[in-house]
Amino acid sequence: MNKYFILALAIALSSCSDSFFEKEMPSNQVVTGKFYKDQSDFNLAVNACYEKLKSEVSFLLTEIEYRGDSNNLDAVAVSTQSRYDLDHFQDISTNTILASVWKNDYNGIFRCNEMLNHIDGVDFAKHDQYKAEVMTLRAWFHFNLYRTFGVVPIVLKAISPTEAMGVPRCTEDEMYEFLSSDLKAAAAMLPDAYTGEETGRITNCAANALLGRVALTFGKYDDAEKALAEAMKNTHFGLLGSTAEVFDVGNKQNREILLAVRYNKAVNLGHGAWYTTTNPSTAKNPTVQLTSAYESDDNRARLLEWTKMNTGNNYQLNKWHDTYDATYTTVTGNDFPLLRYADVVLMYAEALNELGRSAEALPYLNKTRVRAGIKALTTADASTKEQVRHEILDERQREFAYEGMRWFDLVRMGYAVDYFTSLGYTIDKHNLVMPIPNDQIEVVNNKAVMWQNPGYEK
Repeated sequence: MNKYFILALAIALSSCSDSFFEKEMPSNQVVTGKFYKDQSDFNLAVNACYEKLKSEVSFLLTEIEYRGDSNNLDAVAVSTQSRYDLDHFQDISTNTILASVWKNDYNGIFRCNEMLNHIDGVDFAKHDQYKAEVMTLRAWFHFNLYRTFGVVPIVLKAISPTEAMGVPRCTEDEMYEFLSSDLKAAAAMLPDAYTGEETGRITNCAANALLGRVALTFGKYDDAEKALAEAMKNTHFGLLGSTAEVFDVGNKQNREILLAVRYNKAVNLGHGAWYTTTNPSTAKNPTVQLTSAYESDDNRARLLEWTKMNTGNNYQLNKWHDTYDATYTTVTGNDFPLLRYADVVLMYAEALNELGRSAEALPYLNKTRVRAGIKALTTADASTKEQVRHEILDERQREFAYEGMRWFDLVRMGYAVDYFTSLGYTIDKHNLVMPIPNDQIEVVNNKAVMWQNPGYEK
């Protein structure tokens, strides 16, 4: 994609603020009318919105994986305390990681709104495409906030700090209506695919896939089935021959990737460095809960093995292995997929199962099982809705290891509390969402607008 995620451009924005109520403005003073004049300006604005996805990766790949059962974090140090607390369900409203997630997502929302506030006043060839891309991104940021914190303020305009302080947390119905309506509208405006430098941008398949994920999260199974069926109509995307092919850095932007955060180590470090060890024999990750989920002939298990990276003593998980050339001098950063076709297939199986169509769900569940080298399931193996739901959950654990999905899958399917209790953790229903950052509650100072989640009140 042309200058994708690179913001050393006219629309570069500051990286953070004290609160989402303190909005960030482009450095070239958008409000004076010097920007948002033509397609090139809006393309830069769209890139600025995409750029905020980078900050999602750390949260999904590390914190959410610790929140699940893929990682152990036993040692406690000052630098790891916030992560340790999330790992052990010792959530507090002053957790610095949660504060960063809140601020990053609302900054992303502001960027989206700032662009959307101007786009309908300008006519250019890619108007509908750019608008739909940013509507999808705005939905993504709101959805990430929702599944992390529960209902949050829905912000649909680039408003002032004073105005923002009056935007209350929404209801469940309001959040679903906003997400579903915007994603449906976006999908209708987006193309099936891109070519050349635009390859990797959001397509109608990606928007429908996100809509399916949203609908499943809210228990709207009819809507999920329809959205995911629509996503699968796009023949430009599909499963590759193996999961390993998806993560081959020589095969970026392949047809299984619907949306990915892009990396190039000439510009920034790939996230593979976050899963590195100097001694695989003593590494506590992946956990036994994860490695034992694979059957002996499941070829995906190799993705969780350690590979020596260079002439030094560094090893990296195969799944996030950054490829070196023969002399170990050239490095390519590994992309991080946010949406891929395997998820569409397995979510579709989940939707069918929850609609009481368990037998119809099995062929879709089997698509990823068979390509992994394990046997297809029949109704003799799983015939009830509960049995098929468990099989889908287990298959998702194997397929999406270290992709930031496990915790959210356990919550969505209703197993999180019982499962982690069985592992010896102290967890109850209130831990299914995390506490609203305390600084956000303090700055509003109005419980009718911003209140703490139950179980986290002081």
